[in-house]
Amino acid sequence: MKLHRIKGVIRRHAYEVRRNANHITYMVYWPVVNIVVWGFFTLYLRHGDRLQPGVVNCLLGAVILWGLFNTFQRDMAVGFLEELWSRNLVGLFASPLTVSEYVTGLIIVTLAKAIVGLAVGSLIAWLFYHYDIFPMLLTLFPFILNLALFALTIGVAVTGLIFRYTTKFQAMAWSFAGILMPLSCVFYPLSSLPSSLRPIASSLPTTHSFEGMRLAIQTGSFSISRCSFCAWA
Repeated sequence: MKLHRIKGVIRRHAYEVRRNANHITYMVYWPVVNIVVWGFFTLYLRHGDRLQPGVVNCLLGAVILWGLFNTFQRDMAVGFLEELWSRNLVGLFASPLTVSEYVTGLIIVTLAKAIVGLAVGSLIAWLFYHYDIFPMLLTLFPFILNLALFALTIGVAVTGLIFRYTTKFQAMAWSFAGILMPLSCVFYPLSSLPSSLRPIASSLPTTHSFEGMRLAIQTGSFSISRCSFCAWA
């Protein structure tokens, strides 16, 4: 792989972010809206002691981490869709750019955008709801890494479907994460699912990430022996 070609891919998408307001919406607007909505919901739960504070923290933490996963998966596929929308696909094939160089550059750009969304969501949760996830980031890093790798896998798979079937499958770029959300146990434990769905949920890396995230937030530490993600891995 040539570094200057990867830089070219990064610069191409950086220009797109600067000129296209939709990217600002994806990176900032929706993470803020999700945090505000769930933040008000947690305030409602706290008013009257309907839930313990630890459960409330798990809800906000889940919103932040799910936003990271959703952003990474979506932007991987949307980054390729932009080549189709701008009719730039022929230009890519005509250049000496290889598939690995293009994918590497797209991963770097997508990761940067996901980190921006994670930072914005975490900052809003800290400023308005007094939930500080920053001290927990090191403990949550294995789960964040797991979510990022799984989102990357799904993004590449969806991109492959789009490449094979063109824009007929472009809706999958936004909807695929939503299909996984009910089975990923984002806001509730695995034990709350019907017994028939638990084997399916247990096969998803996202489920183990959020189960481990709740354990880490409640105990304040990362336990290999008690973390379902580590047991699954």
